[in-house]
Amino acid sequence: MTKLKIIIVFGSKPNFDKDAFKYFFLSLNKLQDTYEFCFPDFDDYAFDEKITIFQSANKKLEDFVNNSTENYDYLIGIITSRFDNNYFFNATENSSIITTDIWDKYFSPPSLFEYLLHSIYCCLIYSQKTLPDREVSEKAKLICIGSHSDTRGCVADFTRNKFDDRIDIALGYICDEHKAEIIEIFGDEYLKETTIILERKWIGNIEEKNSVAYNLKHIFKFDINKDSGFNKTWIDKVKEKFYDLPADLTGEVLKVVLTALLTYFLIKFGLPPK
Repeated sequence: MTKLKIIIVFGSKPNFDKDAFKYFFLSLNKLQDTYEFCFPDFDDYAFDEKITIFQSANKKLEDFVNNSTENYDYLIGIITSRFDNNYFFNATENSSIITTDIWDKYFSPPSLFEYLLHSIYCCLIYSQKTLPDREVSEKAKLICIGSHSDTRGCVADFTRNKFDDRIDIALGYICDEHKAEIIEIFGDEYLKETTIILERKWIGNIEEKNSVAYNLKHIFKFDINKDSGFNKTWIDKVKEKFYDLPADLTGEVLKVVLTALLTYFLIKFGLPPK
């Protein structure tokens, strides 16, 4: 089957490690046969405002991208500003926009990368792009996949209470109603692939050499179990150095650091250490 080309664009300057995120997300190209994810190389950003207008944002993004390329099947934009209606994302037939606003402060963990994974797949399911080489039945043409207002722990929950998104991401679950609709429109294989991706077992762990989690930690210095995914503060960077130390050395290093600090303050205030 021919893959659909999905381009992911940074609509505004990322407030997270975009190279680590690219590696994380492009790993999906090896795990499924529906989408070919890619990141086009743009020198500029479509959005610079602190508040983005929900109703007009997708058209603005599409116009920005189409000035440079039209070689794609679907467009995903990631922005840092918040929507004026406080939604997490907006999915339309041609494009989707997702905001990273406030995730690190109020909702992480799960990490930003897991949140973006969840949101991007929500948008792809909602947008209902017809898959190549698959005929859609008359019944499927009448289905409009949308969200449900009750919280089921499903990818399609309408999270009016935004904290419910943490539940949905943690579970990686698709309810029976939406499983049936996905099968009707996209087919059984698509449901299997999507379930595997949303469950996130493919990420692995940092002890498993060459797993996604291992490579994120050792190549990009991002620990998906501890880091939010946003750009690290200097305190985070100091903590990271201690995480990298073997457990039996951490205590010794702390002793040296504390001794050095104590010596500094004693000298500073005229009380030389004995």
